Amino acid sequence: MSDGPVDNSLYELLPAIFRMRDAEQGGPLKALLEAIAVNADEVAQDIARVYDNWFIETCDDDLVPYFAGLVGVDLGPSRQSTADAAVAGVDAVWRRRQVANAIADRRRKGTFSVLEQLAADATGWPARAIELSRMVLATQSVKLPDVGRRTLLDIADADALALPGTPLSAAAPLPDVRRSSSQRTPGTANPGSVTVWLWRLVADQVQRAPAAPDDDDGRYTFDQLGRHLRLAVRPPQNVTSPPSTELDVATPITRRALAERLEDFYGSGRSICVYRGRKPVPRSEILVTDLGRRRARTRPGHVSIDPELGRIAFDPRHSPEEGVYVTYSRLGIGGLGGGDYARPLLAAPRVFRVGERSADAYRTVAAALEAWREASGKEPVPSATIEIADDGVYEERFAIDLVAGERLEIRAAQGRRPVLIPLASAGNRPDRLRVRGRRSERHAQESSESQPAEPHPRPAPGEPHPRPAPGEPHPRPAPVLVLDGIWIARHALELDGQFAAVEIRHCTLVPPGALPRAEDRHAASIVVRAMPCPISIVSSVLGRIRVESREVGRDPIPLSIADSVIDASEPGGWAVLGADERPAWASLSLERVTVLGGAHVHAVDVVEDSILTDPLDCERRQQGTVRYSFIARGSRTPRRSRCQPDDGMAAAEAAAAGLPPRERELVGLRALHRLSPHFDSVVFGDPAYARLAPDAAPELVQGAQDQGELGAYHNLWQALRVADLTARLREFTPAGAEIDIRFAS
Repeated sequence: MSDGPVDNSLYELLPAIFRMRDAEQGGPLKALLEAIAVNADEVAQDIARVYDNWFIETCDDDLVPYFAGLVGVDLGPSRQSTADAAVAGVDAVWRRRQVANAIADRRRKGTFSVLEQLAADATGWPARAIELSRMVLATQSVKLPDVGRRTLLDIADADALALPGTPLSAAAPLPDVRRSSSQRTPGTANPGSVTVWLWRLVADQVQRAPAAPDDDDGRYTFDQLGRHLRLAVRPPQNVTSPPSTELDVATPITRRALAERLEDFYGSGRSICVYRGRKPVPRSEILVTDLGRRRARTRPGHVSIDPELGRIAFDPRHSPEEGVYVTYSRLGIGGLGGGDYARPLLAAPRVFRVGERSADAYRTVAAALEAWREASGKEPVPSATIEIADDGVYEERFAIDLVAGERLEIRAAQGRRPVLIPLASAGNRPDRLRVRGRRSERHAQESSESQPAEPHPRPAPGEPHPRPAPGEPHPRPAPVLVLDGIWIARHALELDGQFAAVEIRHCTLVPPGALPRAEDRHAASIVVRAMPCPISIVSSVLGRIRVESREVGRDPIPLSIADSVIDASEPGGWAVLGADERPAWASLSLERVTVLGGAHVHAVDVVEDSILTDPLDCERRQQGTVRYSFIARGSRTPRRSRCQPDDGMAAAEAAAAGLPPRERELVGLRALHRLSPHFDSVVFGDPAYARLAPDAAPELVQGAQDQGELGAYHNLWQALRVADLTARLREFTPAGAEIDIRFAS
C-alpha cells in the first residue's frame, strides 16, 4: 500500500450495518476494499474508453478502418505523420469525416452540393464545386428570358474584372469542348464538366508586432525583417460551409479590393491593422496607395497602406513619435518553421515568461536569463524554459553560458512567432547568438575567450572509460539546449563548447541571402564549434550550416535533420559545409528534407525521402545508406538504392538502347530534365516556398518509400489527398459529368 491518502469511496457505498459489523471484527472488509480501490480508477477509464469506441468521432485510430468497413467506405492504406509533426497525418481528421458522413453523402448522391463536402472531407482543404453547364455562355431562350440567364461582366465593376479565371468569379466563360482531363490540350470550360477548386495555402498571422522602418521618410514595412511581403486574408476559423467570397479563404489582398471594401479587411480583429503606439489607426485615416512609386506621398493626418508590397507610409512631416505596430497575415504552407500553427510543446517544470503586454513577464530574454541565474543561486534550478508570449522583435546581446547538468529551452508560446536579432556583445566582436556549453563548474568560471572548453578524456583502444574514485562526486552530464518556435535573423546561431544534445524544433533561422541589405549573403545560419554531440533539427527552415569543430581526436558530430528546408541562398552552393571549404566534420542524416543546394560532409548515416538539388559530396563512403531520394548528378555517396535520377535515367537509356548514340544522348537529357525537381518558388518568404511544382515528375511526387512526396512537405500528403478525392468523386459524380480538380493556391 502507498503512503498517500486512502481511498474509501467503495467502502462508503456499503450499508451502515455491514460497516458496523466490519469495525467490530477489526476492519478486514475495509482493508480489502481499500486494496480494490487502488485499481478502480483504471477500471473506470477502461469502461469509458470502451464507450468512446462505439462512435467514430471518439474511437481509437486503429478502429477507424472497422467503422469504414461497416458503412462500405474504402479508405485505402493508412498514412501516419511523424510524432513531432505540427500538421497531423491523413488519418487524423478527414478520414474520420469520410466515415462519419458516408451515409448522409450517399443520400445526396447525384447532387453537386455533396461534391464540395466530399472534397473538404477527403483533403482537409477548403473546396468549392462549380457546375460549368450553368455558367458558360449560351443562347438565351426568347420564351423564357429569366431562366438560365448567364452573368456578363460590367466593365465599370473593377472587382468583377479581376476575378475571371478564379473560383470566385460569377462571369460566364465561353464554352470549350475540349475535355478537362485531356493530356495534350485540356479544356477550361467544358459544359459537361464540374470543377472542384481547392485552397492549399493557409494564413499565418502575426499580431501586434513592431513594424520595421524602411527609410527616414516615415515609411515602414509590415514584415519585421524589412522584406516586401504580400498581405493575405485571415479567414474565420472552423467554417464548414463552402467559401463564397474571398473573405472565406486565405487569398492575397489587392489594392483595389482594400480600397473599395476597407471595412472588410482593416480594423481590430480583421486581417490588417496598424497601431500607433497601443491605439489602432482609425479606418477613416487609412489610404490605399501604390507605395512602390517613390513619388507617392501621404496626405497629412492619414496613413497609406500598400497590401501588395506590405508597406506603410506616414506623412514625413508628422512621423509618429510612438512605436508603430502591425497585425497582418501572410500566405504559407503551414507546419514548417516558426508560425502561429499549433505545435507540440514539452512540459516545463519552471517557466520564465517574456512579453511586453503581460504584467508578470520579463521585458527581454536577457532579463529572463538573469532571473533564472538568480533563482539558481537560492535553490538549484537545473532546467528552465524561457517562453516568449508575443510576436515581438528582441534585439539583444545573446551570450549564454550553460554549465554541466543544466537544460535551457527558449521557445515561443503557442500561436506566437517572436524574432530574435543578435547584437554585438562588446567592442568589435561580431553579432551572433552564442551559446556555450561547459563540462563542469570549473569551466563555467573560466573566461570564454581565453580558455576553450577541454574535451572529455578519450581512453586508449580496449581500455574502459575512467570512473570516479570512491568518495568523489559523479560527473554531471553536459548541458542541453532546446530552441522551439522562434525566428533568428541577420546573424548566426553559434554553438561552442560541450553539449549533451542540441534540439531545434519548428524554428526559422532566416537564410542571409533572403534579407534586403544583407551584409554577407554567403553567411551561415548555424555555426558549430561544439564537441561531438547530437544536433537535431526538426520541422525548421534554415540557411547554411557550417561545422568548424576540430577533427583531431574527435568523432564526427551527429547531425540529424528531418522535415526541414535548408537553403544555400545561391545555385550550386553548399548548404552543409566545413571551415575553409573543407567537408563538415559531421555524420549527416536527412529524413524528408529539401536541400536547396548541396552538402559537403565527412560521412552520411542515412538519407531518405529527401531532395538535394546540388551534389552530395561524402568523404567516407564505406558506410551509410542513401535511398528513396533525389540526389543530383555528380554526387559522391555511399551505395544508393531507389534514387532519382539514377533509376529514371537507367530506364530511359534501356528503352533507347537500339537508337543511334546522338538520339540516346537526347533521351538521357530529356529524362534528366523531367526528373529534376521543379519548385513553385525557391525564394524564402514566398507562399509556396520549396514546394514541388504541379509539373514535377511522378517519381518525385510519389517517390518516397511509402509512396509519399519527397522533401520537406512529405507529411502534408498532398498527392495522397488528391488521389483519395479523385477516387471518392468517381462514386458521386453525376452521370455524364466529368470532374476537373484545380488548385486556387
